[in-house]
Amino acid sequence: MAVAAFLGAAFPALVGAFSLGLIIAFIAYLVMSRSHRPKAGRTAVLIWLVVSLLAFGGLALDQAYTTVKYGTVGLVVRFGALTGQVFEPGLHWKVPFIDQVAIIPTVVQSYETSNNPAESNADYRDYPVTAQTVDGQQISIRYTVLFHIPPDKAVHIVQNVGYTNEVVENVIKAYSRNLARLMAQSYTAEDLYSGEGIFSYEAKVQQALAEEFDKYGVILDDFLVRKVDFGEEYVNAIEQQQIAQEAIETARYNAEAAEFEKQRQVRLAEADAERTKLLAQADAERQRLLADAEAYSIEKQGQMLMQYPQIIQWEFIHNLQNVTWGFLPSDSVTPFLPLPTPTTPLTGTTTP
Repeated sequence: MAVAAFLGAAFPALVGAFSLGLIIAFIAYLVMSRSHRPKAGRTAVLIWLVVSLLAFGGLALDQAYTTVKYGTVGLVVRFGALTGQVFEPGLHWKVPFIDQVAIIPTVVQSYETSNNPAESNADYRDYPVTAQTVDGQQISIRYTVLFHIPPDKAVHIVQNVGYTNEVVENVIKAYSRNLARLMAQSYTAEDLYSGEGIFSYEAKVQQALAEEFDKYGVILDDFLVRKVDFGEEYVNAIEQQQIAQEAIETARYNAEAAEFEKQRQVRLAEADAERTKLLAQADAERQRLLADAEAYSIEKQGQMLMQYPQIIQWEFIHNLQNVTWGFLPSDSVTPFLPLPTPTTPLTGTTTP
């Protein structure tokens, strides 16, 4: 049974090898016949057998090994059924003509929805998902799903879901579009327009997708909401609301600025009054100190004069250094200061 299966699988290779051998043998027979060599027919048959065996052996050797590229695994398929054997990246030997190898990518792949799928560089592309929020607003959701097939689950996935295209169509696309639409219906438009609502929505969809993918052995790496588009009327209404809010904030800021300026003027006036008060106190203290110093000086001078009365005469003489006249008693006293000689008699007086 196994031999028959092998011959059936190798039948195309056998036909090719025998045909090649037959062509070469026929050419050899013609050459030998023209040379009138004996036993040309027997030699041609021998050549046909040798060439056929060599050609078939070469084809069998070529079919006996396969290479698996990095980022993929090879699933061995024998007579249309998966054997369960998984080839990791590298060189592997297999039964020629019977065993086939199905290559399954295990790297992270992307499924993306966008307005222009043809311009996307994602592995699998689609159009956005439309939904309706809890308050009746129509929205369009653009998102990206990152996933991969684990090597140890590749046989199970191919056996129960199919190859990568079937996985994307029947699992990634089906569940992501369904859950993205359904879960958006539990949020208001305002939640999905801005704020923390979009992060909550993204996290819930990601958790639900991970649970659904796990049933089939597919690993969800990430669910990313790229943008949520709203109707033009809603966007205009939000913009007007934001403009009004900004006007309110501006008015509040101006009022706060005016109040701040008022308080600043009050504080400046208080500071100026305090400064004037402190200057007056400082001047009064200075005057008091000057008066105390002067009184102290007078007191010390009085004590000095009482102790040394000669100082009075010295001070008197010292202060008369620039005086050129003076009064003298009528008694005969020798003057100690030069007196000017009058040259012009005073009006109304006589010179004695």
